[in-house]
Amino acid sequence: MPNGIELKFEELMLVPPLSQLLPNIMVASQRYGLLRANSRGRGMEFSEVRSYQPGDDIRTIDWRITARTGKTFTKLFREERDRNVYIILDLDPAMYFGSQGQLKARFAALIAASCAWQAFDMKDKVGGMIILGDTPIRHKPGGMRGDMLAWIRKVYEAYQIGLRRQNFDYSISNGLEIFVNHARPGSVFHIISDFYRLNDNAWLYLRRLNKSHIVRTYQIYDKLEMEIDGKGTVGINTGNNHGYISSLNRDFVENYRRIGVHRIHNINRMLTEASQKNICIDVSDPLLGKREEQQDESDSSENEVK
Repeated sequence: MPNGIELKFEELMLVPPLSQLLPNIMVASQRYGLLRANSRGRGMEFSEVRSYQPGDDIRTIDWRITARTGKTFTKLFREERDRNVYIILDLDPAMYFGSQGQLKARFAALIAASCAWQAFDMKDKVGGMIILGDTPIRHKPGGMRGDMLAWIRKVYEAYQIGLRRQNFDYSISNGLEIFVNHARPGSVFHIISDFYRLNDNAWLYLRRLNKSHIVRTYQIYDKLEMEIDGKGTVGINTGNNHGYISSLNRDFVENYRRIGVHRIHNINRMLTEASQKNICIDVSDPLLGKREEQQDESDSSENEVK
C-alpha cells in the first residue's frame, strides 16, 4: 500500500484510466465530453480555399478573400488523423503537501500519466510541460510508444526532484503563456495544479487557450487547506519552515475555514468559466488511495466464489 509520498515508476506505467482513477466524478464523462468519442467529425486542420457553393456552411466563409475579390470564398478543412494532447503538470513546492491521504503532487502525477495513456490509446500525440525549477521540463508531442515512455520517465524523475522542496521562480503562469502563442489550434489541454499561484495574466491566457483548444483542468486540494479537523494542535512542515495550527481558538478556526473555503470555491468558479470542464479533487480522501486495493480485493473474492 502506497504511503502517500513515495511514487514508483511502475505506478505511472500501470495507472488506471481516468474513469477508474476518478470514478465518482467521471461518471458523467459522456455528457460533459471529458472522454472524446472515436468519431471525430470535421477536423480543424485547414486545407484550402475555393469558391462558395450552395450548401456550404456559411461559418467557413473566408471573409478576407471575399472582401478583397468581391466573390464569396469558403475554407476547406481536412479531417485530422491525430490530435495534439498537451499535459501541463504543476510540481511547484506547494503541491508537495498532504494531510492524511497523499501529497497533491503525487496524485497530480498519476493524473498526468493517466491522461497521457488515454491519449496514446486514442492514437493522439502526447506532449506537455512539467512546471519544476527555473526552467520547465518540456516534451514535444509524439505518438510512438517511445515518446510515451519518455514522458512517463520525465514525470517520474520530476516528481523525485520535487520532493527536495526547493524554491523555484518558474510558475504555471509562465507555462500557459508559452502554449497560448505556440500550440497547434484544436489541441487538447489537461492542466493539473492547485492553481493557487495563477496571476491575472494567467487567467487571461487560460481563457484564450479555451477559445481555440479543448481545455480540461484538474484542481487539486487538501481538506486541511479548507478547515481544521479534530481537536488539538497540528504540526505543519513546509520543508524550509515549520509551525503549528491550533484548533483551540474558535475564532481562528472559523476564520481559517472561511478563508480556505472561499479560496477553493473561487478558484473552482474561475476554472469552470475558463475551461470546458474543471474537476475538483480532495487528495485527503482516503478512497483515492484505496480504490485500486478494493478492486483487487473484489477480484480476489470473485475468483474464490468461482
